[in-house]
Amino acid sequence: MNKNTTYTGISVVQNFICTIPERLELIKTNTPRVGEVWKDYEFFVNYNRETNFDKVHSIYKDSIPKLNFYKNLQRDWALVTLALVEEVKTSHVIYINEDQEFFMHKQEWDNIIQEAIIENDVDYILMNKVDKYNQKVYAQGELANPNDPASQIIKNMWGTYPSPGYTEGNHVYFYQGKYAPHKRISNEAVYRTEWFKELLTEFIDKGEACIHDIPLRKKHIANFYEGYWDHGNSIQMRFPELKCAMAKNNITKQWNVIKQNRV
Repeated sequence: MNKNTTYTGISVVQNFICTIPERLELIKTNTPRVGEVWKDYEFFVNYNRETNFDKVHSIYKDSIPKLNFYKNLQRDWALVTLALVEEVKTSHVIYINEDQEFFMHKQEWDNIIQEAIIENDVDYILMNKVDKYNQKVYAQGELANPNDPASQIIKNMWGTYPSPGYTEGNHVYFYQGKYAPHKRISNEAVYRTEWFKELLTEFIDKGEACIHDIPLRKKHIANFYEGYWDHGNSIQMRFPELKCAMAKNNITKQWNVIKQNRV
């Protein structure tokens, strides 16, 4: 990974399907907010189904000013996603699913990017389960009150929680990869573009060699990718010095009322 990348901006990549009416309604209500917050970014979006293609395309055309929209029906999430990332010309890229509800304004997001990437040159900004991992008990790490029930739950989950806690900025928390509480490399994140390519390429080449049980070991969904980047390939094991950040406020939340992957 090239940690000396000069910041030249951010692009957005998405690769998804939406065959459930309730999830289509979420796209209708959420995408205009996405388009407002990220209106300066170029989008590279693949919709991987015939079902609802025209409807989703229309929503995106109306909401995203700088849009590249495709219908590649190949059922291989990583290959298609890598093809999209290869089109990115900026130094950084966001990968985010269509089911992340936005609870932020453009200035709030710009403050996060200014502090995390432009001023502190982080490698990775977590965009999934922010509402979970920015809780006080994670932020304090070993300093968390041992009598706090949440602290005990976390220690039971992770063993002896090794983190000294996050470094607090004005808009984000900072932490090193070896102290990442999420362990897996979530696909939903802001990455250095070249690093994201490296991760996708390794997964395409070696993903089938992953030996642990992944809940949904299917090439056409991103869960397989996240499962590969866990255990021996986790952030702690493979990228202990990775410079990471997450928003202090709950800027997004995954909509889990009906999971597309379960249908």
